[in-house]
Amino acid sequence: MMRRNFFFATLFITTLSLLTPAAIAGGKSAPRPAGTVVDQGSFGVFQSGQRVATETFSIRQFPDSSTTSAEFRAEAGQTSGKIDQSSELTLYPNGSLFRYEWKQIAPSKSSATVQPGEQVLNLHVVADGKTTDQPFFLGLETFVLDDYFFSTREVLLWRYLASAECKPRPAGEGCDLVRQRIPVLIPRRRTSAQVFVEFKGYEDSALNGRPQRLRHFLLQTDGPDWHLWLDADHKLVRISIPDTSTEILRQ
Repeated sequence: MMRRNFFFATLFITTLSLLTPAAIAGGKSAPRPAGTVVDQGSFGVFQSGQRVATETFSIRQFPDSSTTSAEFRAEAGQTSGKIDQSSELTLYPNGSLFRYEWKQIAPSKSSATVQPGEQVLNLHVVADGKTTDQPFFLGLETFVLDDYFFSTREVLLWRYLASAECKPRPAGEGCDLVRQRIPVLIPRRRTSAQVFVEFKGYEDSALNGRPQRLRHFLLQTDGPDWHLWLDADHKLVRISIPDTSTEILRQ
């Protein structure tokens, strides 16, 4: 059975201070280290069996934070135009938000940033030549879960595994992870919501030409349900959205 904090703690929690002595004193900060690559790769997005888009991503761990950087590109199709976006999600060691940045080149140029304030998350949007600032009265436990970026779903599952309560089984052998509600902010849509994450169990599945034992999770939103699978290395390898005939596969 999975243990609490078995991976998320390794990824984010550190005993180092969030500020260097120079920063506290108001002096020059030390050069930022290159960071350790925790995961990187790409996801292919398929609808009704046809590839429609690709996300490339990198998740890096630093002494004082972790950063998930991603690019999403979809070529123009019969039902949609070209999409070219990028995002960068930076979290503190305890998993709370430090900064989120989103940019779109196509079909139109726009951008959004999210930074925490005192008891609020501040969303700054630039679109169609106009600037909009919108505060959301949300806590720092809120997770930024923007459209199109599947790598952040992987980070969300790590967070769930680290924080979910484990309910002991009646027979006294092991425990079961409890379904968890997580508040989320969706900058692209300029709205907030809540999602529910639930561990559904282990499944034996043939993936990338070899049998694998995967962990199945259910992500419930106010829209279609998402099914996600992690491999033995805690990497997201597959997402299925049955209601929209969409499948996302690690390449």
